[in-house]
Amino acid sequence: MSMEASIRSFPELLLQVGRSLHATVIVDLEGRIARIDSALAAAAEWGDGVPPEGRDLEEVLLLIPWLTKALRTALTGTETVSEGGVRDQLMRAVVLPVFGDDGQCLGACARLSESDPTKPWPAHHAALEQELTRTQRQYEELINTIDGVVWEADVDFHFTFVNKQSERLLGYPHRQWTQEPDFWRNHVHPEDREWAQAYCMKASREHRPYEFEYRMLAADERVVWLRTIVTVLAEEGRPPRLRGIMVDVTEQRRARESLEQSSSLVRATLESIADAVLALDTHRRVTAYNKRFQQLWQLPDDVLEGGPDAENTLAAALHLVKEPKRFADRIREVYANPTLEEVDTVEMADGRILERTTRPQRLGTAIIGRIWSYRDVTAEHQAREKLEQSASLLRTTFDSIADGVVAVGANKKITAYNKRFQQLWRIPDGALLENLDAVQAVLAAAPLVKNPERFVSRLREMFELSDVADVDSVEFRDGRILERTSLPQRLGGTIIGRVWSYRDVTEERIAKAEQERLLAAEQTAREQLEESFAVLDTFLNNSPVGMGFLDRNLRFIQVNDALAALHGKTREQELGRPFREMAPLVAANVEPLIYQVMETGKPIIGLDMALEVPATPGQLRYWRVSYYPVRTTSGRIVGIGVVVVELSAERRAQQERERLLLEAHEAIQIRDDFLAVASHELKTPLTPLKLHLQRLQKRCASGQPIPPEYAQKALDQVERLSGLISDMLDSSQIEAGRLELEREPVPLREVLREALAEIRPTCLHHPLEYEEGAEELIVLGDRDRLEQVLMNLLENARKYSPMKGPIRVTLTRNGAEALVSVSDSGIGIPEDQLAHLFERFFRASNAPVSGFGGLGLGLYICRHIVERLGGRIWAESQAHQGTTFRFTLPLQAQVPGGNAS
Repeated sequence: MSMEASIRSFPELLLQVGRSLHATVIVDLEGRIARIDSALAAAAEWGDGVPPEGRDLEEVLLLIPWLTKALRTALTGTETVSEGGVRDQLMRAVVLPVFGDDGQCLGACARLSESDPTKPWPAHHAALEQELTRTQRQYEELINTIDGVVWEADVDFHFTFVNKQSERLLGYPHRQWTQEPDFWRNHVHPEDREWAQAYCMKASREHRPYEFEYRMLAADERVVWLRTIVTVLAEEGRPPRLRGIMVDVTEQRRARESLEQSSSLVRATLESIADAVLALDTHRRVTAYNKRFQQLWQLPDDVLEGGPDAENTLAAALHLVKEPKRFADRIREVYANPTLEEVDTVEMADGRILERTTRPQRLGTAIIGRIWSYRDVTAEHQAREKLEQSASLLRTTFDSIADGVVAVGANKKITAYNKRFQQLWRIPDGALLENLDAVQAVLAAAPLVKNPERFVSRLREMFELSDVADVDSVEFRDGRILERTSLPQRLGGTIIGRVWSYRDVTEERIAKAEQERLLAAEQTAREQLEESFAVLDTFLNNSPVGMGFLDRNLRFIQVNDALAALHGKTREQELGRPFREMAPLVAANVEPLIYQVMETGKPIIGLDMALEVPATPGQLRYWRVSYYPVRTTSGRIVGIGVVVVELSAERRAQQERERLLLEAHEAIQIRDDFLAVASHELKTPLTPLKLHLQRLQKRCASGQPIPPEYAQKALDQVERLSGLISDMLDSSQIEAGRLELEREPVPLREVLREALAEIRPTCLHHPLEYEEGAEELIVLGDRDRLEQVLMNLLENARKYSPMKGPIRVTLTRNGAEALVSVSDSGIGIPEDQLAHLFERFFRASNAPVSGFGGLGLGLYICRHIVERLGGRIWAESQAHQGTTFRFTLPLQAQVPGGNAS
């Protein structure tokens, strides 16, 4: 052991007492010099250059034996005064033993002074005693300054001495300690009293030093924890005595309990966290670890327990990692830099990936070790790779859509945009828009539009987060028109921003202005199909457009509900499955196109196709498909993006427009035909009417008599003209819903007879046959209108029957209805035209206009009258075999026991 180390090993209390007594020499319990005055060392003729400290006192004080003897006496625990030297240079030494807190002797201190040889011995002795008393007083003062109760007692713990610190520690006067026989027992905490007394008695009987902790009750009823260190002094011929010191350790006990609680909490926390944690000290010994670390690294208990060093732990774990050498080298590099904090990853041999974090362990500012934590991030890494693929697909899809899209976050910063947006707004490729303040971008773009103030104010309003969806348009100074759609961007149920999509509709607006009436339905369908969704994940999964991503093996990696539905499947059923398996009917046509895009790297955009899909087998549907190569950042094609837009609705709309156009042309033709027929029919009676009136005028002017037939013929033409006008008026009232019908009981037999009687004079060349039942059939109706129906049917039978052709009329009961039939043997009606017979302006194709006048309104009016009265009317006919018109009317309910009223 070096001299310096020896000096440092001296008890501090011994040195402190020596300094306070101004001791000339201090020795420890083993007799080694702790401190020595240089003058005394010189008097002892100790050699220069060799420190006396740490050497044996007999070696240093060889020339002063009387002082050596006195010091040895003091080391036995006895105070002494000694003198020595030559007559002219006598020295007096007061030598005191020094005791520690536990009552053990720590060493001795000697204070030397010159002795006066002229003084007589008794006076000299008194001076020595006075010096000794002063020294003892200093020693007592020192004892009283010790932060603890220094005491002496007998083996029954009856105190014979206590220092004054006792009153400060427990609050009892120090005299009470010595005067009260059972003071110690009476004031020990009741829970500690029995075991503490038994423990002290046992140790005292065995004459061994001991220490223990227990509780005492202070004068103010506080509970004070004391650590008591006891030395048993057994001198021959004297009863054993106890000497010791009591130190207040209440705060230490509380600190220890708090530390134990904190340690328990730290241990529980360490075991509850998901990360694997390992702590090493500066010597790379394991100081702590949790179960998760042991499980993650598959280490047995014997490798970790017992504080093995890091090299052993490292050796046991190396076979688990993918690159053992790199793993070990990196750990050594970390230990070469004690202050390093780092996060990296470790690849395991079984494919797992661990995220490793290391940082120094500090106590205050000192580094006392290093903490390693490991987290299994295998699933996270796999998810990140999959997310990168999805992001690549979505980015490609985002950039491939025809609309320009820009997204603005809640902080009014631009978060995303596509290339089409750059093109529409003429933004150079080098411009960085992401994270740009949206208001700044709007102000920069405002000069491009026709109405900058409205453009800026409108966008400022829409920057505020809301769930409002908006569609409007922006007109540019260069004549372009962009349709702008604004939608809230959502994350779950929270609005996190807003997305704008811009579509160049300049040509579309021009075309729409020219043919808005015919293309309204098509435009609506187009807007619904081409509406852009701003958020990329929402755009894929909720888009009405079929979208998907196929890998190089043509397996579905991503697919949305719209595309899966075309195949008759759900998105979950299609993921990971081959395209040919999911859509076998479509694969033959589509797979060659996909392989073409994959081989050439060139997209196929806007290809129109007509195919049957599994969702609707047997139905031909129309599609516009686009195929885009999806590349990684290195340019490698990893798959194909598919965008499918159904055009079936547009095609059907086109067909509907063509049908409506055809019907419009037909209606125009019917109108023209009607005008021609009406013109002819109106002129036909007017011409003879004019001739007859001219004849009448000439005869009246010449005074000639007027033949009655002239007037009659003129009246007949007027009647015909009146009938045509009546039919036109009735048709107009029917269309306007203003044709009025009376409702009264009508004997149908009378109406039929009156109609036959009225038409009979005009049917001289057609036999009229009439058949009726014996029962009177009463209906609720309009007598005049029913007669109009019958006259119309009879007139038709007369016009279209050949000469001498019979006309047969019947009236019968058919259950609760009256059935009227009018049959002729005329030209008949083609079977394919029967369904149109009762339509307005319709004339059968085999009915020539010449000789068969009329406007094509009679049967139309008949149908309306019959149906308004609750009946129905129809015709049965074959070409060249005559026609039978039938209509039914509901009979009026009969009153029991009476006639119908």
